[in-house]
Amino acid sequence: MKILIADLFSPAGINTLEEEKHEIIYDKNLSGAKLTEALAAHKPDVLIVRSTKVTADDIDANAGLALIIRAGAGYDTIDVAHASSRGVYVANCPGKNATAVAELAMGLIISIDRRLGENYKLQKEGKWAKGLFANCLGLKGRTLGLIGFGNIAQRVAKRALAFEMKVIAYNRSPKTMEGVEVVSTIDEVLAQADIVSLHVPATKDTKNLVNKEFLGKMKPDGVLINTARGTNVVEEDLLAHLEANPNFWFGTDVLNGEPSAKECDWEHPLGMHPRVYGTHHIGASTKQSEDEIGEETVRICQVFAATGSVDDTNWVNRDRTKAKHTLVVKAKRTPAVYGEVFGLVAAHGWTIGESEALMCEGGVAVILKIHGEGPADVTEKLAAHESVLSASVS
Repeated sequence: MKILIADLFSPAGINTLEEEKHEIIYDKNLSGAKLTEALAAHKPDVLIVRSTKVTADDIDANAGLALIIRAGAGYDTIDVAHASSRGVYVANCPGKNATAVAELAMGLIISIDRRLGENYKLQKEGKWAKGLFANCLGLKGRTLGLIGFGNIAQRVAKRALAFEMKVIAYNRSPKTMEGVEVVSTIDEVLAQADIVSLHVPATKDTKNLVNKEFLGKMKPDGVLINTARGTNVVEEDLLAHLEANPNFWFGTDVLNGEPSAKECDWEHPLGMHPRVYGTHHIGASTKQSEDEIGEETVRICQVFAATGSVDDTNWVNRDRTKAKHTLVVKAKRTPAVYGEVFGLVAAHGWTIGESEALMCEGGVAVILKIHGEGPADVTEKLAAHESVLSASVS
């Protein structure tokens, strides 16, 4: 396969792919128009990205593009809907950067509690101000509230418990962990927590989750941590809340409108606020995380090269609508049987979802499993076909 890697990527992963005779084009600085041009010029089978945005124009630039891999977990930087419309697989590496992001979340919590940023700044300025930091509260016994309780949040919880914090968590689908109190609403988290940490994906349900109402339910001297996605926050509401509550703090790794360039001048109203600790979207940027993500990305490429498909755990844009029925057709294997069976089923009013063909030993017969919805009496039509051995619906 020809693979275009448009972001910083594990050298060991590149070596493995090259050893397996894949053609690798590696340019960690590709983005915007340069990425579109590279896709059109090189026509890769596979595109690998980390934080680089993949637009509809990028996807359209190469009709032969078969797979886009997000070397990480979140995939909101990829136009998944357009990829789906073009029959392009989108895959990710869930959980492989969870430890790195959890470490950063805890780092932000500790940094805000002990005002490490101000400590560093004053010392670099040649000033000694021990008295300014005498009232830091400490973490022991304080309550950390987690909104979202997936891979990253669970790792944050383990670390917070080691600091002897009380941990409460809300998740849409309740999950349990020893030592963590699971609550049934976000409001319960906001009412109880001294520190609230966001661990939700970027979806239509989480967009603008943190707004004036949300912030108003937090403690006025609370701390909000966001290592998830910038779109979770209404930034204007957060700025107003910071101004109105002089003891409220915000720690973030993600802001709306982040530059696509790796290095540039950039100012953001939240990033410039004195009670905001911001990092440069570095949640997954550790060598350990890079190696784990690199290994998983290579494995996805290997599976795709061997099977032409992607494992279900990695396949982002698979239609997961559960079919109402499964039609099982056993038939003699002939050159025309596949088209004729599917034609009969469709003509009989069936909406066909996924299907699979299983070959019997010797290649004489095939079992077709067709998932979808339609009239059950399609089996009578199929039974009349000369190549069909049997048909049933469940």
